[in-house]
Formats: sequence, structure tokens, C-alpha cells
Amino acid sequence: MQIQAREIRHSVLLFFILAILPMIFFPSDLGLKFDTSVILYILAELLYFGLVVSLFLDVRRPKAIISASIVCLVFRLSAGIAFAILLVMMSGVKPGAALGAGLWSYKPAILLQTLTAPFILLSFFRLLFDAGRQKSVGRFTIVPLSATEDESTARQEPIRRPAAQSTIIGRPVQPEFADVHAGDFGDAVQYVFDLSAVKFCVLFDAEGLPVAYAGVEPALRDIWAPIGYLLSEQIQSSVARAGDLVLERFHLTLDAYRMHVSSVCDMWLLVGADRNSEELEKVRIGQAVEMIKRIYHQKYIDTQLREVAEESHV
Repeated sequence: MQIQAREIRHSVLLFFILAILPMIFFPSDLGLKFDTSVILYILAELLYFGLVVSLFLDVRRPKAIISASIVCLVFRLSAGIAFAILLVMMSGVKPGAALGAGLWSYKPAILLQTLTAPFILLSFFRLLFDAGRQKSVGRFTIVPLSATEDESTARQEPIRRPAAQSTIIGRPVQPEFADVHAGDFGDAVQYVFDLSAVKFCVLFDAEGLPVAYAGVEPALRDIWAPIGYLLSEQIQSSVARAGDLVLERFHLTLDAYRMHVSSVCDMWLLVGADRNSEELEKVRIGQAVEMIKRIYHQKYIDTQLREVAEESHV
């Protein structure tokens, strides 16, 4: 598990803010007085932490939720101890009273730290849960089309799966695309990127040069296009050894992304999505492929045919 230095600095900064901010209005309780036993309040905290983690990270494993809740509780208690130390150093409060205020009695600080703790630690939990998954070999889903096989009979066959029964999945029925409009290739890739789970989407030609890109960082366009080109070339060359087969699309699972690569009109569409997206992006990708086909035939194939017809008349 690799934790970026920026995330560490961000969390440490917020930790000290949680410890310092209650000093602004101490000792005023701001009207926050609720009589609840310590045990019941801690149980309510654990329930709240688990609810936030399960909703925002889409985690369903009880062990992971319980572990994250305990980490949040330790974070909250640590912030309370830091607040107590500040009370001793800056306000002259006795250590015993300061510790009690930081851990339980001073409700504004406790409530602030409880509400914000799980959101501060979300990025760490995401990395922790990804690293906790069993690492498996990258999985490719390849749809080969033989020269004599009709496209309607093509099948998806999982390759290099972990030991399990071999399954064959029928081609999914694509939805209607009449309500999806696009003027150029940029609109098609942007349509895929508009899905919150998608991190980037790039369309590149047969030489690996980017044609259209949509993503947070435009500089990554010139990085992901060559990577997608190398992947498609290597897999296509390997598949060709098995017979007269044509690579149509494949999927690759990495530690941080789920990659989707689709062949369309002598180009390739590469999409990187969040691993926790439950493959919601596949519908958008199918629609974008159809959009790219329409744009390609309308703006290129039809134009070339018209030019040839005009030259023949001349």
C-alpha cells in the first residue's frame, strides 16, 4: 500500500485543526449539553463511523467496516488528547480536567471531532481496502472474431481467470442510442468521462497517437495513449497465434483502476475507471463506441464517397 505524502500532510493538518479549533470558543459549551453515558456515546460513534465508510466507499464486508470504525474512534480520541494538551499549555487547565474535557465532557470539541473523523480518513481507508484484497493476476476479457464467424455469434471468454469453472457469457444487448448526440470524437469521450466513476478516457489511432481525450489532467493524454497502444498490440499479436482471430476489446484490472480497451473504426478507446465502480461504465462505453462509429462514417467515410463521386462526374 502506497500512501502519497500529500495525503499524509493533508490528514495531519486537519488533525491539528481539529485539536486547535475548539480553543477558539473554549470554555463556552455553545448550548451543546447532552447527558449520555460514555459507553452509549462510543457505540453511537462506532455506528456513525461504520455508516459513513460503508456509504462513501461502498464497503460491505463487516470486518472491514468494524476495523475502519475502530480506527476512526482512535483518531477521534487522539484529537481529544491533543486538545487536552493545548488546554494545559495555553489555558492553564489542570491535566485531569483537561483530559476529561478533551475526551468527553466538552461537547463542542467532541462533536466536531466525531463528525469529521471518518471523512478525513476516507482516502486512507480506500488505499487500505484495495491493498487488503487478494492480489490476483490481471484478467483480460477478449472477444475474438474469426474471419468466418458472424458478429452476432461472437462470445466473450474469460482468459487467465483464477481456478474456477469456465463460463461463457453471451453478448449483452446494447441500449438504444437515439437519444445520444455527438458532434465529434471529443463529445464521445467526454460522454464517458461524465460518469463519476471514470477517471479518464482517451481515443487513439492505430499508431498510438491521441485523437480525443477527457480527464482531470490533460498531460496524461500522452501517457495513457501509448500505454493503451502497447497493450492492444501485444495482446493482438498473442491472440493471432491461436488462429485467424481479431481482438475487439479487453478489460484489465489494476490496483487503482479498471481498464477498458475497445477497438472502433481502426482506433482504440481506452477508459480508466474506479475499481469500486461495479462496472457501471460499460454501458457508457458501449454508447460511446456507437457514437464514434456514427461520427466516423458521417464525417469521413461519407465525405470520401461524395468526393469520389464528384471526381467521377468531372
